Amino acid sequence: MLAKRRGFYRGEKEVIRTPLLLPSFSSKGFPEVQSILAATEQAIDGEILVSAYDLHHKKLKGPFDFAQAIFLDSGGYEASKDLELSDIGTGEHAPAAWSKQQFAMVLLAWSSPRPTVFISYDHPNERLPTIEQIKRAEATLPKGENAFREILFKPESENSPEVNVDAITANVPMLAGFDAIGVTEKEIGFTLQTRMASVVKLRRSLDDAGLGNMPIHIFGSLDTISTPLYFVAGADIFDGLTWLRFAYYDGLTIYRQNYAALQFGTQMKTHLVDARCWFHNYQYMKEMQLEMRNFLKTQSFNAFKHHKDLVRRAYQAALEQTGA
Repeated sequence: MLAKRRGFYRGEKEVIRTPLLLPSFSSKGFPEVQSILAATEQAIDGEILVSAYDLHHKKLKGPFDFAQAIFLDSGGYEASKDLELSDIGTGEHAPAAWSKQQFAMVLLAWSSPRPTVFISYDHPNERLPTIEQIKRAEATLPKGENAFREILFKPESENSPEVNVDAITANVPMLAGFDAIGVTEKEIGFTLQTRMASVVKLRRSLDDAGLGNMPIHIFGSLDTISTPLYFVAGADIFDGLTWLRFAYYDGLTIYRQNYAALQFGTQMKTHLVDARCWFHNYQYMKEMQLEMRNFLKTQSFNAFKHHKDLVRRAYQAALEQTGA
């Protein structure tokens, strides 16, 4: 099996454990993100992901002490007009200025007693060859007892829709100075099966280089079907805004108003639906995470309450496609 227990360590001490499903907060599509954070923080007892862009532009403010650990995202998503696969495009996004210097200012000002995973800077207008991305991340990400370093790989040019997975695997020995690697879901393939195969390739290359305990982070993937698929293919960390946009219900990701109708009937007022969905989704994510951990213990696809046959078939197809 490609899935295993991994995490972030200091010496022999496990600081953050995977598999990990991260509730994400972003001003992109959610201009009221600070209010959403305030409404949900009382329910969150684990790790979260926030954006350096939002901190710089004061869309969000810390210190986020309710979280067990914080993933500080690079800001590239908010600085672009690109959409996640789950994005429903409910309004034109007008990015504000974002630069490596502004990112550095956020890192310099960062102060939190919580373990923090710093994710490397990216910008949609500043694409680099894979090797140069590694060098930039190595030079800019902070080091420290409470700081962990994650490199987010992006396409090598503005005209390329996908990351260069082959270039990443060819340069895996250069990744030893990082604690995790990341890719966005939509940039590792045009089909779900191809994306699973890309994850398998990344995981095998890390294993072969002696970096088998390094987590793989899939950005923009946090739903009831694709998340378990990427997990069995060898990924470990999943985040996205799907938990705010939709509702998780009986193995599916559905419209929030439909969830409310199924659970509470058709008389609930719209302004009451959102918060109920967010609280429910967070608990659903915790249950999915527990299923993943049970899978690691049992090595049985029966650990998944929903879609276990689909997960098994897709996993076998990904192995066949990659020759793993």
